[in-house]
Amino acid sequence: MPRAEKGTPKDIANRMKAKGLQKLKFYCQMCNKQCRDENGFKCHMTSDSHLRQMSLFSENAGRIMDSFSREFEKVYLDALRRRHGTKKMNANNVYQEVIRDKSHVHMNSTRWASLAGFVRYLGKTGKCTVEETERGWYVSYIERDPLLLARREAVERRAAAESL
Repeated sequence: MPRAEKGTPKDIANRMKAKGLQKLKFYCQMCNKQCRDENGFKCHMTSDSHLRQMSLFSENAGRIMDSFSREFEKVYLDALRRRHGTKKMNANNVYQEVIRDKSHVHMNSTRWASLAGFVRYLGKTGKCTVEETERGWYVSYIERDPLLLARREAVERRAAAESL
């Protein structure tokens, strides 16, 4: 079967499909459905399965949104802790690492309207130290694991004892 001619809508759609991640604009978090373009998204919005999911969402919107928010926060903090430890990192760079995973929870399905709002939340709840600079928001993870803290303290005591 011949390939689609270069520049035709079919060729463009095939290249987008091969690329993997597509525009966030055409993603439905409730159905976990990615649409290629506005027309596909519009068709999805009128489908029976989407309308069923949205009726479920309307019955317990707060609980569903909270679960998406908790999952997003967990994934973001895991990425920050595992990849960067307690180093000061640009919040947007960490976010870019999180969204590389094709099955990530999208920010627009959480209670936070923007990354800045999410970063402020992390600072208020004491999960990260947060700093706003002219280059953007910077976060650093606050380690709270008791085993790791005890291990660090033991190493520091050993080092202090050796220096005496």
